[in-house]
Amino acid sequence: MKITKVSVLEFSRELDGTVWNPAFRWRERRAPLVSIEFADGVVGIGEGWSKYTDCQSVLSLLADEVGPALIGRTFQSPSGAYNFLRMSPASQPAWAMSAAISAVDIAMWDAAAKRGNLPLWKLLGGADASAPVYASGGLYRDGQDAQALMSEFQRYVDSGFTSFKMKIAGIPLSEDMERVAAVRASIGSGARLWVDAVNQLTAVSCAQWFSELAKFTPEAIQSPVAFDDVELMQRINREFLPVIAAEAEYRHDEFQRLVNAKAISHMQFCLPLCGGVSGALALEEMASRAGVPSTPQCFSTAIAQAATLHFAAARANVASAEYHCFHDHLAFLYRNDTGVIGNGMACAGRGPGLGVELPRVGLQQDGSRISTVRELR
Repeated sequence: MKITKVSVLEFSRELDGTVWNPAFRWRERRAPLVSIEFADGVVGIGEGWSKYTDCQSVLSLLADEVGPALIGRTFQSPSGAYNFLRMSPASQPAWAMSAAISAVDIAMWDAAAKRGNLPLWKLLGGADASAPVYASGGLYRDGQDAQALMSEFQRYVDSGFTSFKMKIAGIPLSEDMERVAAVRASIGSGARLWVDAVNQLTAVSCAQWFSELAKFTPEAIQSPVAFDDVELMQRINREFLPVIAAEAEYRHDEFQRLVNAKAISHMQFCLPLCGGVSGALALEEMASRAGVPSTPQCFSTAIAQAATLHFAAARANVASAEYHCFHDHLAFLYRNDTGVIGNGMACAGRGPGLGVELPRVGLQQDGSRISTVRELR
């Protein structure tokens, strides 16, 4: 698998700012992409994670360091580039390098599956294309009342979802509980409901929040407090609700710390940040050894979403993967049933690789844009 060309691309899409979570408003979405071409003509596509305020760090590392280091190199396995790049001198910021490596690794696995004419889930040892998923929605929207929120979740029910997640802790408690009540009424008493506090709860506020939430029987809470407050997370996991964390973490030893402290009941990692497919496999093994189910996180384009679905379809320890119903950018690129929902499951695709068409540079049909940052040969 000799690499002959690396293209660093940027996805960008302007958003109107009327949708928000407790941390910020969504006025744009940017994401670093990479396509890797091999001597046999196979091309793989990958995506890296980025902070809301910083996509440039990942793009710069891909264009200036990672991409040039790959040109002309031959790797014998899909994880070859991941292992090679992890052994390279550390570059800063460290999270951005991890995201850059993740993008490359996803592209390597996409290409390997295409070369074998297999869907990625099958290359990973999966038995079929079905991935357990939850509908990720329920963000705050300007002017949205309870009826509109119920209608939003009814659409997810009608689409075939049976598990759901919504944001909380962005407005006063009493008002937020009206939102939770509306969602529960919409999805029914037996549906799985997870809530995401986006790190907003505190040691002072959490008991009251959980007392009120108990009326609506959520099964777990994502990111209840700051990711580094392991002691409070441990308490919440023990006394109130199972904790899901830590989506924005990339250091594997920090995941191990959460597991050792029994601070989480679900390990949440993001393939475009934690090392791609190869990094996720290592974390999945860690979680499985500890008896902790995993839940891959995703909030970006169809490329990251497809990789997440393939991983979830292949790994028995995955409880449910995020299927984002707001950040569904480039969904028109899906091929061979990728992304189709039914009975609480998403199809990871039945064609070779990720099941995502290689994007063309320029304006996209969903109003987004893909731009070339650097082409390396």
